[in-house]
Amino acid sequence: MEKFTFASAQMKTFTTLIVALLSCLQLMAQSTKRWTIKECIDQAWQNNLQLSQNELQVQQAEVNLLQSKAQVLPTLNGSANHTYNTGRRIDPFTNQFADQRVLSQNFSVSSGVNLFSGLTNLRSIQANQAGVKAAKFSNDQLKNDIALQVTNAFLNALLAQELLVIAESQFELAKQQTQRAKILFDAGRSAKGDLLQVEANESNEALNVVNARNREGLALLTLAQLLQIEDPDQFSIQAPDFSKITTALPAYQAKALYTVAVENQPGIQSADWNVQTAELTLKSLKGGYLPSISAFGGFGTGYSELSRKIVGTSSQQQNFGSIGGVPIIVDVDVPITELTPFNEQLDQNFNRTFGLSLNVPIFNNLRTRSQVSLQKINLESARINAQIQRNQLRRDIQSAWFDARAAFERYQAAEKSLNATQEAFGYMQQRFDAGVISIFEFNNSRNQLVTAKSSLAQARYELILRIKVLDFYQGNAITF
Repeated sequence: MEKFTFASAQMKTFTTLIVALLSCLQLMAQSTKRWTIKECIDQAWQNNLQLSQNELQVQQAEVNLLQSKAQVLPTLNGSANHTYNTGRRIDPFTNQFADQRVLSQNFSVSSGVNLFSGLTNLRSIQANQAGVKAAKFSNDQLKNDIALQVTNAFLNALLAQELLVIAESQFELAKQQTQRAKILFDAGRSAKGDLLQVEANESNEALNVVNARNREGLALLTLAQLLQIEDPDQFSIQAPDFSKITTALPAYQAKALYTVAVENQPGIQSADWNVQTAELTLKSLKGGYLPSISAFGGFGTGYSELSRKIVGTSSQQQNFGSIGGVPIIVDVDVPITELTPFNEQLDQNFNRTFGLSLNVPIFNNLRTRSQVSLQKINLESARINAQIQRNQLRRDIQSAWFDARAAFERYQAAEKSLNATQEAFGYMQQRFDAGVISIFEFNNSRNQLVTAKSSLAQARYELILRIKVLDFYQGNAITF
C-alpha cells in the first residue's frame, strides 16, 4: 500500500508540473503579438532573399531598357588638350617649322547620330521592354510561390495547435477518470489494477500533451524561419475565423481552371515575354547585315605660342650686294610682331565639320552570323521552356484538383466518422459510469474519439489548403 501511495504521489506531482508548464506557456503566448496570415505573407515577401535578388534583376532589366532608349539619341563630346612639343615640327596653326619647345592647346566639341542601322536600336528597345515585363512577371510568380509556402506552414501550425487542444482535453478527461477511479478504489468497488491502468493512461495523455506541444513549437518555428524572424521563441499566430471559409468543392473542373490559369499565372506570362524578348533580339541582331548611315558634326579651335601678329614696321638697311665695287644698300620695311592673344587665336582658328557616314558590312569574321545563329537557338529554347511551363501548369492543376476532391471526400468521411464516434463514446461513457464495461473498453472508445477528432482536424485544414491552391491558380490572392 505504501508503494501505491508513493506512485500516486509521483503521478500527482508530475501532473501538477505539466499543468503549471502549460499554464505558463499559455500566459506567454497571450502576451506576444499574434500574426495573421496576411502579415505572415507580407513579412515573408519583405525578408525573402531570393525575392530581393529577383527585384534586383527587375532593376537591371529597367536599366538595360533605359540604355537601349539612349542609343537613339545623338552623342555629344567635348575635348581639350594642353600640349608641349619639342623638336622640329610644323605647327598646325601657323604652318611654320619650329625646333624649340612650343605650347599648343586644342578645344573641340563633336556630335553624332545614327540615322539608320537596320532598325537595330528599335528592336533592341522592344526586346528590353519585353525583358522588363518578363522579369516582373517572374518576380510575381516567386511571390506567389512564397505565399503558398507560408500558407501551408501557417495551416500546419494551426493544425498543430488544434491537435494540442485535443490532447489537452483528453488529458483533462484522463485526470477526471483518475479521480473517479481513486474514489471507486477507496470505496472497494474496483480493483487495484483498474486504478493503475487509469493512472498509466493519465501519464500517457500527459506525454501526448508534451508531444503535441513540441509539434506545435516545431510548426511555429518552421513558419517563423520562412518569415526570417530572428527571435522565434515569442512567435505566435492568429487563427482566422474559419466559419467564414467555405469548405465546399468548387463547381469548375480542372480543364476550365487551366484555361483561366494559363491566362493569369505570372510564370506563364513571364515565359511568353521571354519568347518575345528572344524574337525581338533576333530581329535586332539581323539588322547587323544591313548598311548603317550616321551623321556627324563638330567645331573646334586652338592656340599656339608660334602664332604672331604684325603690330607695325621698322625700316632697316639691307645690303643686296655691290655693282662696280659700290655696295647696294636698300631701306626695307621689316614687320614688327608680337604673340597673338589667346582670344584672337580662338577666333582665327575656329573651324566647323559636318558630314554623313555610310558603313556597309562586307565581312566581319562571321560575328553577326554567329550572333544570329546563337540567338535562334535561344529563341527555340525560350519557346520550349514556355511549353514546358504550360505542361507543368496543366499537371499541377490536375493534381491540385484531384487533391482537392480527395480532401473534400476525406473531410466528409471524417465528419461522419466523428459524429458516429461521439455518439458511440457517449454511450460507452454511460456504461462505464454504470460499471458495466471495463476501463480497457472505455479507453479504446476514447482513443477512437481522439483519432476521429484528429482526422477531422487534419482533413479540414488540408481541404482549406487545397481550395486555396485552386484559388491561387485562378489568380486570386491568398486570404482567410
